[in-house]
Amino acid sequence: MKLRNLFLAIILLFALNANAQQPAFLPQFKFFKLDGKPYSNVNINQSKKTLFILFDCTCEHCQREAKELNSVYSKLKNINILMVTFDESISIQKFFGSYAPGLNLKPNVTVLQDKNKTFIPTFLPSQYPAMYLYSTAGKLLVYNSGDGGIKKVLKSI
Repeated sequence: MKLRNLFLAIILLFALNANAQQPAFLPQFKFFKLDGKPYSNVNINQSKKTLFILFDCTCEHCQREAKELNSVYSKLKNINILMVTFDESISIQKFFGSYAPGLNLKPNVTVLQDKNKTFIPTFLPSQYPAMYLYSTAGKLLVYNSGDGGIKKVLKSI
């Protein structure tokens, strides 16, 4: 677990040092639902905006943003919400139970695992939580790294 966190921290630092800019359009991706089934671009409901949230179950910033998201959920119920993590299923269930009860069960919320560790090199976040709001055409509308992402997303819609 510590080795994994060290690996992720190194990747995030590399992304920061490279002054990487987030992709202007939704990149191709492949993550996995908690039941192990793959989830990619073809699974997204194209008639709605899509919000990606990269989170870590142990991240205090992620925990605060999840609480915020849960409290304003009614304003985001018409958006695809994809919550992506590197964490294991047991940690994910505890995270939602503690910080955003029921959020993971909402019809427009999909929790995904990044088993192949591709989110960071593909989306180029600078820190946790990272949020990306895309239009129905796949254009990046909002990017936020760290605290305040939910408020920023709400302002844009």
